[in-house]
Amino acid sequence: MQTVSLTFDTWLEKVGIKSDRTAQEYASTVRRWAKSRGFESPDQAIADMKVRSLDPYQVLQEYVTNLHDRKLAPASIHVHFSAVKRFLNDCDIEILSERVRNKIVLPSYYLVSTDRAPTKAELKQTLLRSKLKTKVAIELMGSSGMRIGEAASLRVCDIQFGKPGQPSKIMLKAKTTKSRKKRVTFISPEATEILRQYLGERIKQPDDYIFPRTKEEVDTKNVASTLYKQIVYAFNLAGLRKKEDSESPRYSLHPHCLRKFFHTNCLAAGVDRGLVEGFMGHTFALDSSYLRMTDDELQANYMKAVDRLTFLTTPEPDQETAKEMESLREEVDHLKRLEEARKPADTLMSHLLEDSEVQAFLKRKLKATSKSKDT
Repeated sequence: MQTVSLTFDTWLEKVGIKSDRTAQEYASTVRRWAKSRGFESPDQAIADMKVRSLDPYQVLQEYVTNLHDRKLAPASIHVHFSAVKRFLNDCDIEILSERVRNKIVLPSYYLVSTDRAPTKAELKQTLLRSKLKTKVAIELMGSSGMRIGEAASLRVCDIQFGKPGQPSKIMLKAKTTKSRKKRVTFISPEATEILRQYLGERIKQPDDYIFPRTKEEVDTKNVASTLYKQIVYAFNLAGLRKKEDSESPRYSLHPHCLRKFFHTNCLAAGVDRGLVEGFMGHTFALDSSYLRMTDDELQANYMKAVDRLTFLTTPEPDQETAKEMESLREEVDHLKRLEEARKPADTLMSHLLEDSEVQAFLKRKLKATSKSKDT
């Protein structure tokens, strides 16, 4: 019985059963490999290998060398290598792990790109130079810890809008997250108001995407790519597209840094690390208190960091804080009035001390006082 060889499209469908995101990443990676060998499709590249009985280890080493010559980061080279290796194996070109270790040289991992979390002032600077759609994307990611793909997949029904001055709850579906687990996070009151403004009447359409699809942007990946470019452009307009290290292939600020901002500022505000990781969808939180808390408890913890996650406006203080601030203002005003009342007396005293007769009188008085103490 003749076996039907696996085609590239069939292979992608197989990979996509477990993860659409992985299938998308593998698709572009394996296509690049085929083009590096001079073929339009991966199927042609596989057929060539089989017809000519090419050594798969040599083919893989040639691709690793190609990627290294193009100055890809070691981590990226390992990802590309793994994708192509899996494709070859699934196409019945046997590749043994122990032989890979002996026959293929891969670059060692080391830090190539230098980036950082933006400051609150830098985000305000960026937002003030952004169009409304870009503002929404930055506010959503910066105040929630969402990935750009997760933000691109949001529909109106995924957001439980908070009351004025309160955060909104974001309910991320398992199929849209990297971990394939549903989770809850929040956006700040400021982000909520900007989102309301952006949606307008669309807020009444629960099935509408927050970022609508167009003829060019047919899926979440395309929308995420557009948002990425728009945020990069906003950083550029704000004069923030710089490199921390001249040898770094990456600029110090890019859209993923918004997640770094969220992570850093939540921890600085005293939010438990497990909760922060849970909001962001990291696996660290799988056994943490995040999974045992109610949504109200999660929101209460999120509120610890909300001031740090607000960029354009100053949140209204609670009643107790407002009373303390008013009391401090009254005390300052009282001290200012005392200072004003003392000014004439201070001026008069200053003039008297500068008078020669007054100085002579004070010296005589001081001398007399000193003598009386001695006797």
